[in-house]
Amino acid sequence: MQTLTPAEAAGRIEAAFRLFLTFDTKQLPRFGDDISDVWKSFWAPVFVLPLHLWITLARDVGTPADAAPFLYRLVTELSTYAIDVVYWPLAMVMFADLLQRPEGYARYVSAYNWVAVPVSVIATGIVVTMGADGGTLGLPGVALLFWMLLFRIKLARKVFDCNIGIAVALTAGDFFLGQFVIAMRAGVLAG
Repeated sequence: MQTLTPAEAAGRIEAAFRLFLTFDTKQLPRFGDDISDVWKSFWAPVFVLPLHLWITLARDVGTPADAAPFLYRLVTELSTYAIDVVYWPLAMVMFADLLQRPEGYARYVSAYNWVAVPVSVIATGIVVTMGADGGTLGLPGVALLFWMLLFRIKLARKVFDCNIGIAVALTAGDFFLGQFVIAMRAGVLAG
């Protein structure tokens, strides 16, 4: 993985918060636009992995997944997290070519990955303030999901210069593939 200086990380995390919270697409150049920037963006999921694990384990309390041994749950979660982190960037290689916008790939994936930081921080705030009742994050969690989907539609439209239908289709594809990964995790933990 590409090395990342603390200044680069701080700048990209700040840009991710601004981009995610305000849809300020002027932040996009701060993520870079070449393959080395894509590799650097995979540091974002590494940074938020502890938050992700904590949220997941908190969300599992009182659910059937909670009955599985801790080490089994941890290995399962780390495996599905790794799949979750790489499946969409890999799929976007093909979609960027299909859209005839391969130059947008690096910027899209870099921004997509770095936005994991504000999403994880917000989700952690929801869990800390409201708890995770029976595996859900309640209305704030739904609002966060809705905002994230809107963000991804806007990101696809801006980076790939595509119409709303294509942006929605890309976002829906990402969402449903993510649901498949979640279902796979639940199936493994169920037994």
